[in-house]
Amino acid sequence: MYIVDMHCDSIGTVTAERGLINQYNFSREHPQLQFVAAFVPRADMPPEARRRRLLHYLDVYIAERERLKLVSIEGCHDLSFAVEMERRATLFSIEGGGGLFADSEELGVLYRAGLRVLGLAWDSNELAASAWDSCDTGLTDEGIAMVRRCSEMGIILDVSHLSDRSTYELLENTAYPVVATHSNFREVCPSPRNLTLDLAKIITARGGVIGLNLYPGFLSESRRATGEDIIRQVDYALDKLGEDSLAFGFDIDGTDGAYPDGLDEKCSIHDRVVELLLGRYSSSVVEKIAGQNAINFFKANL
Repeated sequence: MYIVDMHCDSIGTVTAERGLINQYNFSREHPQLQFVAAFVPRADMPPEARRRRLLHYLDVYIAERERLKLVSIEGCHDLSFAVEMERRATLFSIEGGGGLFADSEELGVLYRAGLRVLGLAWDSNELAASAWDSCDTGLTDEGIAMVRRCSEMGIILDVSHLSDRSTYELLENTAYPVVATHSNFREVCPSPRNLTLDLAKIITARGGVIGLNLYPGFLSESRRATGEDIIRQVDYALDKLGEDSLAFGFDIDGTDGAYPDGLDEKCSIHDRVVELLLGRYSSSVVEKIAGQNAINFFKANL
């Protein structure tokens, strides 16, 4: 089994003493590809400050990638190599594109350094309204330009954190498949951060995949979650979308330390979720959810 986690915030915790890989954010049992999300929120921060923060994360990512001898996934051949050789790998992504613009030089710099997945907004910004915005204004003109530029460059767009209108408008402005790297399903847990069934169907009908998020507030209305809440999301995805549509997008280190009961930072979260899923589903289905669905998508679209 090769594991792929499409969203991890651990780059924000890297220090001189603590590296990008630790005891809980990577599998000990299986080789793994982890998406390294550069988190650039706060629309009230000047664009230049957000760009500096983003480029700082890029420097940290490159340094850790080299130090740990991780395979950098920038194309389908890199991914095939990592999977076939069972190598640990990383892919650089952005969570919140505020401060970047469609004609900016930084976008080209980031692409050449390995950026392959970009989410326009975490909170509402110059590009798009987020899921948390009570006034859903959708994409701005600059956001539409960014969608089109990313599509031209080969940067895959991530709709997690976008408002419903922003997501529909993004889909209208690109012909390419998109991902929701760390989003659950609103009919199971009614958070605005979770996808409606209609949007989930559109995304997966285009060939996109959706990453299962472990944040308790996106799994359960009580904001405390258990393994059964994870299973409810998986059952729903399998029933409504089929077994080729769901992936992992655990949001590790992006949940302020909150995880479903039985998951913590003492040992690999991925291994324990795989064990949970194997208790209910066939190994072939678990292998798809844990990695193969994401591998198939990115081999076809990188």
